[in-house]
Amino acid sequence: MVLRLVGLWSILLLLLLLVLRPDPAVGDDFPSLLSTNASMGKLNIPPLLSIILDHFSAVLSVSSCKNTWDIYQEAVRERLVMLSITDPDCPRLPTSNAIMIPRSDGSGSNAFDEVSQIILDMKSSRAIDWHTATLLYDQVYDAEISRCILSLLEDREGIKPLTLTEFKINAPTHSWEKRKEIRRTLLGIPTAYTGRNFIAIVNIATLTLLMEISKDLKLVNPFAQWLYLIPNTEKANSNFTSQSTLINEGDNVAFVYNSGSKAQNCTVSVLCYIESYLLHFIRSLSKLIREEQVVFGQISDEEWEIIRPSKQERKTKFLQMIKAAITSKDECNKCSQWKIQSAETWGYVYRTDFLTDGADLQERRKYTMLDIGYWSPQDGFMLTDALFPHSQYGFRGVQLIFYSYHNPPWQFVSYNDSGSPVISSGVVYDILNELSRKLNFTYTMVISQPAEINGSLIEGNTSSVYDLKTISSDIPQEIFSTLVNNKILLAAIGATVNEKQKKFVSFTDPISIQTYSFVISRPRELSRVLLFLSPFGSDTWLCLAAAVALMGPILCAINKLSPYYEVHNKPTDTGLGKVNNCFWYIYGALLQQVVLVIVTTYCGNLVAFLTFPKIDIPVNRVMQLLRNDRGMTWSIRRGTFLEEMLMDSTEPKYVQLYKGSQIIGELTDELVERIEAGQHVHIDWRNNLRYLMKRQFLRTDRCDFALSTDEFLDEQIALVMPKDSPYLELVNEEIKRMHQFGFIQRWVAQYLPAKDKCSGTGRVMDVQNHTVNSSDMAGSYWILLLGFVSGLFVFVCEFAVAWYRKHRAARAATVAYRD
Repeated sequence: MVLRLVGLWSILLLLLLLVLRPDPAVGDDFPSLLSTNASMGKLNIPPLLSIILDHFSAVLSVSSCKNTWDIYQEAVRERLVMLSITDPDCPRLPTSNAIMIPRSDGSGSNAFDEVSQIILDMKSSRAIDWHTATLLYDQVYDAEISRCILSLLEDREGIKPLTLTEFKINAPTHSWEKRKEIRRTLLGIPTAYTGRNFIAIVNIATLTLLMEISKDLKLVNPFAQWLYLIPNTEKANSNFTSQSTLINEGDNVAFVYNSGSKAQNCTVSVLCYIESYLLHFIRSLSKLIREEQVVFGQISDEEWEIIRPSKQERKTKFLQMIKAAITSKDECNKCSQWKIQSAETWGYVYRTDFLTDGADLQERRKYTMLDIGYWSPQDGFMLTDALFPHSQYGFRGVQLIFYSYHNPPWQFVSYNDSGSPVISSGVVYDILNELSRKLNFTYTMVISQPAEINGSLIEGNTSSVYDLKTISSDIPQEIFSTLVNNKILLAAIGATVNEKQKKFVSFTDPISIQTYSFVISRPRELSRVLLFLSPFGSDTWLCLAAAVALMGPILCAINKLSPYYEVHNKPTDTGLGKVNNCFWYIYGALLQQVVLVIVTTYCGNLVAFLTFPKIDIPVNRVMQLLRNDRGMTWSIRRGTFLEEMLMDSTEPKYVQLYKGSQIIGELTDELVERIEAGQHVHIDWRNNLRYLMKRQFLRTDRCDFALSTDEFLDEQIALVMPKDSPYLELVNEEIKRMHQFGFIQRWVAQYLPAKDKCSGTGRVMDVQNHTVNSSDMAGSYWILLLGFVSGLFVFVCEFAVAWYRKHRAARAATVAYRD
């Protein structure tokens, strides 16, 4: 029964071949039997197929590119496997539904004829997934380059269109002229608009110059992708990638070059492919039927109807069988063979799994050429790895080595169970973990030994609470040497961006910007005894007192000069003729007429002063610090960015700030006590001062310190990389992404001191609402008491004087009576 089914399928396929007449362009070697049906070439293929293919499992077509795609659309709709042979430069059918072979006779001496088909197959297989590309080609290919351009611009199902910019490389006679021409061409490429994806169709001679000059112009970097298509390669030049100077660390380069041999008879017959298709079709179908019969013979017909594979499932398995049978076994064309290689370069200079024993091995460390696939007319563009492995997989899990040291909050060093120092946390540690995840590398951390850094010894500290003396943004000598000698990809440290060091190393974009401030003693509240005087200033009180004091005599003088008393013959020394009576009159009038304005203003201001306590005038800015008349001193740490900037600054206030400062190695307890007493100011990173405030709060449980509102001299903290590292832009892009997503801001914040009751009062101008109590009115009580005591004293004095006068008058009367 199996043989009968196989024979039936073969007859059906042959009948289909009779219907689908090939175009004359396909080949003259097709059987004359099929050419007798020339009149059927005018049939409307899709409607015809919908009738014929209803009960078929596969379609074999030998036709033009347009007809092939029309048949494919119907085959997909009917869930049929499609086997086709078609014209050159035809986009390959999707491999999930069909197998297609573009005709290639393989006998031509010009292998450039296959380049356009290779480009189409690259796009069809998504080996290149570009939006833009720059095409560079040798002048010798000028006549046929249009086919390659059309292939690059192809826009069809499963093929992404791209924007193409093309440049022709002229071929002068002399080598130096050609070098000049290549340089001129590359300089004219506006990569900001055309992108950094390049396809170069060149010969061997141009390849070497192009790779050298493009590297010199910095067009080859981790972001750029260079694909070299080399149609003509002689056997003597087949190892053209062995020159290590052409490929360097960080390059993304791939090569597709012709490796076929033209020495033998390379005539390709279309009949050979048809025979191969039919043979593998019959074998695969027979195998599929046998597999289904094994299951069918063990179950009932009803059960088979339930579990039998669907037409789509049978199609998928059938196609897989045929592919497995013909892949890498092109018996019909042994001459059209292209090899695909890609350079693995990222991290080769820094990886730890390479041990160099000699100069020859040292050269090989720069890259490894990977054989990642091939191209043939039958199989298409076959890859075992990504065409540009680093663009897709980063460093491909390479093991790198980094150096670091204890430098909170950027790196915290602690000791593990075996007693070895390790980086346990820190902002740089978090950034490095994110970089290793995104760029796909692993790393080994080497903790730098204690080293003398600008005169202060920095040692690993196991504690997560650190002193200000352990903080330094400079680069230890051991790490600096490894960077200068290009032994590590980057230093896992947060270092200050230093213009002098930029001559030897490269700094990434800042991971953080630290501003300088100063810490002072928190201003105390002023005495509230005289709070009742605060609503009015001293000038207001003086004006009120002067108004009362001067208006009395003025009113008395006006009254005495008035003719009223002379006309009515009245004395002028009574009533308002006395100064004391005028004083009390003015005082009473002031209380009755002006009292509304004065009392309302006074009460409003008094409420404000009761609610918000008045504090001592703080030192908020650098100029206030320089002009202070309290004898305050200030200090800065030795070897910091601040000291260097103040030394080199020509701005008067910074010159004065440096000259009057105390250069200290560490902040001692004595200086902390002077700060608390309001006699000293310490200048440092604002975040460092927050740690100082936290430590003081934990020690005293009081908010003794405050930060100035003035922030000056931004200090940029960045990672450090070797000079002219090819990965600088790559790392900068990742740091930019971390900033945009808020990662770094969150990591910095989590290493700041935990919030406490002093957290909301870090600035000297912060105030808190005050609950009014009796002590706030103590000044008013004292004034009342003073008035009462004064009144009582005057009363006693008046009483004593009156009693004395009365007693003296009585004594005088007694004496007179006696006399």
